[in-house]
Amino acid sequence: MRSVLVLLFVLLMGENFAQSTFSTGILPKIVTSFKVSPNMKWINGVESRTFIYDKGFTFSHSLVDVSSIFSLKTKMNNKLNFGFIFRFKDGEIAYRTLQHYNIIHSIEQYQIGHRFGFEQFYDAILNLRGRYRFTLQRSLNGNKIDVFEWYMKLSNEYLWQFNKKALEIRLSPNLGYRLSKNNKIEFGVEYRTADVVRKLNKHQLWMRCTMYILL
Repeated sequence: MRSVLVLLFVLLMGENFAQSTFSTGILPKIVTSFKVSPNMKWINGVESRTFIYDKGFTFSHSLVDVSSIFSLKTKMNNKLNFGFIFRFKDGEIAYRTLQHYNIIHSIEQYQIGHRFGFEQFYDAILNLRGRYRFTLQRSLNGNKIDVFEWYMKLSNEYLWQFNKKALEIRLSPNLGYRLSKNNKIEFGVEYRTADVVRKLNKHQLWMRCTMYILL
């Protein structure tokens, strides 16, 4: 936790921050999942992106991402995800495929997750991206997350664009509530900074709300 806070402080106080661009907005998302078999889920999601501030106060819809992913449980709580995402933006459709491997384990009341990902963007040329995400989650009422209880989740992610040789860092604290055995909702913010290797010249702060539904 302390190292994450130090990283955020360094990013915000960097000497290039004054010359950087800043934008903020909202990221509502809904995720539904369906058990295909005891070891496989079919997960579908829709996420919308709307700017509230981007070089001035505004309210402009940016894009919609539609995803469809198959999640295969390999052993214990480890999962292999593969699927695709369609991005609808400015009347055009972008397409990418993904492969993610998730490792989840528990230490006392904490649930720790690691996600290693590889993605392919099909533009004029093939663009490749690797990503790693660390998550820390715990109940605010006991040792496990029961129905009608709150929990906190902190995530820190690193994304590397191979073609552009560009690094993006994301930091997201969230507060979640389990509505039922199969449904939960999470609220939080997500800070993103891009082009970290060369200079910090793009900062975004998103307000997130994600609904998870198991059918």
